[in-house]
Amino acid sequence: MMNLGIVADEISRNFRQASQIGIAAGLRRYEIRFLQSGRAPMCDPAELLEIERICDGEGLEITALSPGLFKWTDSAEKFRKEMNEVFPRSVELAQRWNLSALIIFGFCKPGATEENADLIPSDHPPSWVTDSLAEAGTKAEEVGLRLLIEAEPVCWADTGVATVNLIRQAKSSAIGINYDPCNVAWMLRRDPIDEFDLVAPFIANVHVKDQLDAPRGSGMPTWVVPGKGMIDYRPHFDALKRIGYDGPISLEPHIDGNPETISQCKQAVERLWL
Repeated sequence: MMNLGIVADEISRNFRQASQIGIAAGLRRYEIRFLQSGRAPMCDPAELLEIERICDGEGLEITALSPGLFKWTDSAEKFRKEMNEVFPRSVELAQRWNLSALIIFGFCKPGATEENADLIPSDHPPSWVTDSLAEAGTKAEEVGLRLLIEAEPVCWADTGVATVNLIRQAKSSAIGINYDPCNVAWMLRRDPIDEFDLVAPFIANVHVKDQLDAPRGSGMPTWVVPGKGMIDYRPHFDALKRIGYDGPISLEPHIDGNPETISQCKQAVERLWL
């Protein structure tokens, strides 16, 4: 059975508005990322309390927290700052919400932007990257959490292969993968279904979106409803079912927060899952 939810700010950074539209579309599971006052947990504590009140009142579930750790981190000094400031607050909030993991990223490639990142290779990450990931994994394990890397073109973890290589070098059982084949497609400019068996043992969270085909170096993708772009999700979903995956699957459309769009994305993913 698919446990479908949504990244809340894909609807609105106002969680009350996001949950109202989400509930109307039949979505009761929410991943928390950006709020009106900033990215959780580095935001107004009142917004976090409001999320808790709404979830308790409506019977909603928070499935994941994505505090943005290491996405734009391009030096050991920036890593140390995030570990001192963002990581402890992220752990505290994850534990308060009874989450088992944090979604993180694989450290920023030098000079990478969302416009040029697919032209910058990730073949030889510097030692500080793997050392830092190993340290973060150790810290997470000490507090009973896992760290799930979301592949992003701007990061050293920009494909499934690159992400698994980093995890293996870090040698931490506390590090897994937030599976987002569309982010990898953004980097490779093709459907990355061939990577599935490699990343499968590490998958603990899933994001779903889609994009139109475009050549490398063409910048940000054009996002579309799942099933209308370059990702053939049926093989991905069949593979998830084959490995017995029963964890969170969250819509991340990158389109707009209109109720019609959210309903279209939900219905499309449910059809593709069958």
